[in-house]
Amino acid sequence: MIAIENYVETMFMNLPETEEIQHLKNDILLNMIEKYDELVSQGMTENEAIGSVISEFGNVDELLNELEIKKETKNNNIFKNDFPTLDLDEIDEYIAIKRETAVGIGLGVIGCGMGVAAILMGLQFNLIIIGIITCIAIVAISVGLFVMNGLKLSKFNHLEKGFFLNHRNREYIVAEDKNYTKSFTMALVIGIVICILSSIPVLIGSQRADYILLYTAVTVVISTIGCFFLIYAGCVKSSYSFLLENAIDESISQKELDRKMFWKKFNDSFWLIIVAVYLLISFVFNNWSISWIIFPVAGVLSGLWVKEN
Repeated sequence: MIAIENYVETMFMNLPETEEIQHLKNDILLNMIEKYDELVSQGMTENEAIGSVISEFGNVDELLNELEIKKETKNNNIFKNDFPTLDLDEIDEYIAIKRETAVGIGLGVIGCGMGVAAILMGLQFNLIIIGIITCIAIVAISVGLFVMNGLKLSKFNHLEKGFFLNHRNREYIVAEDKNYTKSFTMALVIGIVICILSSIPVLIGSQRADYILLYTAVTVVISTIGCFFLIYAGCVKSSYSFLLENAIDESISQKELDRKMFWKKFNDSFWLIIVAVYLLISFVFNNWSISWIIFPVAGVLSGLWVKEN
C-alpha cells in the first residue's frame, strides 16, 4: 500500500500542486488502491498485486497532455527562477519570527512607557536626575529591542517582491489564519479594555492634585501594556495577510504573472505619489485640515486593483 502511495507521489512531484492536480492525484491513488485490494482478494501476493497495478495504470503522461498540464509546467520553468518558492518549514519559520518580534516590539513600547513614567515619578518626588537617567537607560534598552527585532525580520525582505506558493501550502496558511482568529479577537479585546481602564488612575489622581504625576505615570504604564496586546495581535495577523497577499500560485501563466507584477509595482509607485501629494497640499497650501482625506480615498482605490489583480 505504501509502495503505491509513493509511486503516485513520484509521478506528480514535478507538477504544480493546483486543486485540479490534487483531485487527479487523489482519484488515481483511490483507483489503484481499489484495484490492489481486488487483486489481493483474488489470491495474489502483495508484491504481485503492486506490480500488476503499476503496470496496468502505467504513467499519467497521456492524461496530463490532454489536460495541457505538462505544457504549463514547462512554461513555469521559464520564469520560476525569478521568484523563490516558499515551503512549509519557511512558512512556519516566518510566522514564528513574526510572533517573536511582536513580543519584542511590544516590550519595547512598554519600556518607552516606563521611561516616561520614570521622568514623571522623578518630578513627583523631586528626583529629576534619577528619573532622567532611569528613563535614558530604559529607552536605550527599548530601542535595542526595536533594532534587534527589526533585524530578525530583515531576512524575509526579499519576499516582498513575491514568491511561489503551492496550493497545499496556501490552504495551510488560510487554515492557520482562521485558527488564529479567536486568539486575535481576544487579544484585541484585552488590549482595548486595558487601555480604557488605564484612565482610572489619572481620574483618581485628579482628585489628589499633589500626586497627579504619580497617577499619570501609572496610567502611562498600564496603557502601554494594553498596546502590547494590540501590537502582538496585529503583528501575528499581518504575517498571514502578508503571505497570502504576496504569494504567487505555482500554476500561474507567464501572462498572468506579468500582469500581477505590473499592478504590484504600480501600487507601490502609487503610494509614493500619494505621500508626495499629501505633503505638497499640507505644507505648500497649508491645508492640514483636509489633506488627510487623500489617504482613505487612496486606500479604497488601491484596494480595488489589488483585489482585482
